[in-house]
This record gives sequence, structure tokens and C-alpha cells, in this order.
Amino acid sequence: MTVSGDAVAPVQVKDLVYRRLRDALIAHEFRPGESMRETALSVRFGVSKTPIREALVRLEHDGLVEIAPYRGARARAYSAEDARELYEARELLECECVRMAAGRPEVLDRLEANITQTAAALDQGDLDEAGTSLDAFDDLFFDLLDNALLRGVIERLALHLRRLGRLGAGPARFSDSLAQHRAILDALRDDDVVGAQEVLRAHLREVREVQIAALPAVDD
Repeated sequence: MTVSGDAVAPVQVKDLVYRRLRDALIAHEFRPGESMRETALSVRFGVSKTPIREALVRLEHDGLVEIAPYRGARARAYSAEDARELYEARELLECECVRMAAGRPEVLDRLEANITQTAAALDQGDLDEAGTSLDAFDDLFFDLLDNALLRGVIERLALHLRRLGRLGAGPARFSDSLAQHRAILDALRDDDVVGAQEVLRAHLREVREVQIAALPAVDD
């Protein structure tokens, strides 16, 4: 049995289909509101409808898909209010992580290495790599949380933030984000936690508004 050309043991199929559909949703391969028909997806991934159906149920739980009676599954669309709520949750969690990073040279060094990597990707015009690296900057903060419950919240939140993060992406926005990441790190190196948190809040709100402005129309 194959899924997009990869050989897969039967026990792994449902998980692989879930990951492939999840990544396709994050990459906006399905437009907001677009129907996700089991038959078409079965053909696309070369599997039966059963793992497709199971994956769609999991994605509904993640909040990436909406399933309605008699209409089937559709790619979730975001409203401006959805984006504000997601970023409000991220701001609360990440500001606490910034506080936890203070006074930890090993964490600050990892943040420095990330900034160097992002800058190199932007210099080379590799926006995919730059976007991944910018996301990884936030992950370095979230990794400081030693709380299984909060980790679960962050993992689910990250799915939506990365999907939204595709909106309004480009060299200018990425350069601005890199400069703000540098300002956060500089403040932490100066032991200015409040300053670092203020820069983070301003950064998140700026990115949020760019993404809200870029929200696509929803298919009927």
C-alpha cells in the first residue's frame, strides 16, 4: 500500500495519512471552506476511505477541519476574531517563556544561533527555510515549559499559528520578524525581561494584523 509514493506498513497508514493531510492544510493546499471529499482524498493518497475518514476526524479535533452533517468535511476558515484569540493565547504563554529564558546563557546561545540561521536563509532568498527558522525561534522558548498539559496546548496552538503564518509571508515581513527576534534577544542579554516581553508583544500583534489583513475569502 502506498501513500503519495511512500511504502507504508498497514499499521502506519492512518497516521501517515493524518500527517499528510495536516501538512497540506497548514500549507494551504486546501482553500478555507474547500470541501475535502473522502473519495477524492482516497484517490490522491492511494488508500481506502477508512484511514481518510479517521484522519478527518482527528483533524476536526485539532480544529483544522470542520465536519457537518450532509456536507462532509471542509478546510476550516479563520475569522479575524479567531486570529486574535490564537495570538492572545500565544502571547500569554510565550511571554512567560521569555521570563524563563532570562539568565540562561545556553538558551540565549541557541536563540543567537537561530537568528544567524534565519539571516542566512533570508540572504539566500530561501523563504521556506527562513519561515521554518522563524518558527523555531518561538519553539526554543516553548521548549522551556516542563508541563505536559501546556505542551499539549502549545502543540495544538502551533498547528493554527503555522497555518496562519503562511498568510502575508514574504521577505519584508520575515526581515521585520528577524529584527524583532534580535531585539528580544538583546533585551534578554541585558537582563531586561520586561523589555523583551514588550518587544515580543509588539511583534506578535504586528504579525497578527498582517495575517488578519491577508485572510482569504471563504468558499461557499
